[in-house]
Amino acid sequence: MCKRFALDLDWDAIAAQFSVAEEDVRGDVLPRPSYNIAPTQNIAVIAQGKDGHRHLTGAYWSLIPSWSPGKTLPYPTYNARVESAHVKSTFAESTRSRRTIIPASGYYEWRGRRPFYFSPEMESTALAMAGLYSWRRPSAASLWQLTATILTCPAVDGPATVHDRMPLLVPASMTSEWLDPSIDGTRLLAPMRKAGAELSARLHFHEVAPPEGDGPRLIRPINREEPMRLF
Repeated sequence: MCKRFALDLDWDAIAAQFSVAEEDVRGDVLPRPSYNIAPTQNIAVIAQGKDGHRHLTGAYWSLIPSWSPGKTLPYPTYNARVESAHVKSTFAESTRSRRTIIPASGYYEWRGRRPFYFSPEMESTALAMAGLYSWRRPSAASLWQLTATILTCPAVDGPATVHDRMPLLVPASMTSEWLDPSIDGTRLLAPMRKAGAELSARLHFHEVAPPEGDGPRLIRPINREEPMRLF
């Protein structure tokens, strides 16, 4: 699962990395730097329209399908399992044609009650987490709201020593296919899992203090001399 992540990125660099034109960067709605992003907060997403243009903009972190009568569903939607997203009514339509990349500086996972921070091999690069998006409009008089979820998959290698789930990462070689709404995403899930697992296996991770408040101090490594207690 992924329920917390850090986001302190250079948006111009992210736009260049994902081939987003300057006029398609919505800086006014992109999130401010934070090391403690939580569900229902504003996150950044990269998505591609039917015209082929890619957009970098903000979104509400918890996918709300267009058919939902309200903003709150009876189950959490900040994550979607890659194994079942294509058959779940909440995520199926988005899996087919509304896929996104959610950039992050790093993310947190918990081993019991102890949090660990995962980050890319190179600090200057961003994690490209696979996501799905949906548009929601509460009423005809309301503005459309963009909502999104992070896809997760079974953890492998190092990440598996901390938690049994991890965010699905998008390799650069599959970015174009993943963002292309004309491609049925159902057929991309299997190869994405394989390629994404290879990226996750190379992540750096270390134990941190429980993420309270905000700021770079949240990702500083801590050392424990006492035996680990999971519960």
